Amino acid sequence: MNYLSDELLYMANEEAIYNIYIYLIKRNLPTIGQYFGDIVKNLSNTTLRENDKYKLTVLKNAIDANLSLAKSKLTAFTISPNGLTACVFTKPNSSVSVVFKGTGSGEWVDNGEGLSGICERNEYITYDKGGNELYRKSYQCDYASEQQVEALNWFVKTAAINGWTPDNEIILSGHSKGGNKAQFVAINSPLASCCFSFDGQGFSPEALTMFKERYGLIYEKRRKSVFSLSADNDYVNVLGARLMPDENVFFFRSIGGLHPLEAILGKDAAFYRQSRQGMLSKYVEGVSAQLMKMPPETREYATLGVMNVFQKYLGKGTPVNNDKVSLAKTVIGLSIATAQILLNLSTS
Repeated sequence: MNYLSDELLYMANEEAIYNIYIYLIKRNLPTIGQYFGDIVKNLSNTTLRENDKYKLTVLKNAIDANLSLAKSKLTAFTISPNGLTACVFTKPNSSVSVVFKGTGSGEWVDNGEGLSGICERNEYITYDKGGNELYRKSYQCDYASEQQVEALNWFVKTAAINGWTPDNEIILSGHSKGGNKAQFVAINSPLASCCFSFDGQGFSPEALTMFKERYGLIYEKRRKSVFSLSADNDYVNVLGARLMPDENVFFFRSIGGLHPLEAILGKDAAFYRQSRQGMLSKYVEGVSAQLMKMPPETREYATLGVMNVFQKYLGKGTPVNNDKVSLAKTVIGLSIATAQILLNLSTS
């Protein structure tokens, strides 16, 4: 069983607080330059749903106990119509926290694309200090989803505007799909100092091979700065192939939920105790591992079919990037996934 060091635990706890906040960002839109403490206090005057009131309690207790958090400033944020929601906080010591929100209403199919192993044409953009586009580098066969690339391009633009260099301490984090986006940025950017993925899924095996070939020895250095922190029975962090090394994978006891980030945080804003991976999480990990062994042409049916169902019943919005999955493909994909689930049940 892996244990986080006290230093990393403290850092991760601060990042978790920002990640709790980003799920409430639309409830009361902040303004650039606001202190985090004031942003949280303004949320107190907002009508919140019942399940968001616990988040607010955690945030209030966090800023009461941590002056560094309370005095950190919002220096950038975006809520993109394409699904990307992200924000940047600069702390009094000048360290920077870049936070990516989990799956947007139209991003479910994109999750499936990121796990499918089917290559896409993607463009990576470089910007000048004014945020103006300098040039694009196109890959005709790139094992990244469009939303992963959007997150990286936004980060590169934000970094250029703010003049960030490798000398800055830049911490990336995100929950669920946000954690996956944070990982993607961390492996593709020389600016990231550290990355905390909370319940964030992995990548297709083909994507990991692409990263290795693209970055060589730098790949190993970057992946060692990425950490996975998840609820003991979370079922998302085990999807796909892991980017970070096994020693950087940690689990926490969860209360009141399997996947919500607040399930591993007490009202005092501290993590519950570190724990072993739960049986449900291990089971889903086994199913995912078998799917990842399938040829991409077969695996794509399963990943897109399952995520298309989630898009229909959880997304409550139009899929981004014109992502469409036919009924036939969905049915076949669900059949493949169901067969693998039943097979794992019979052998477990």
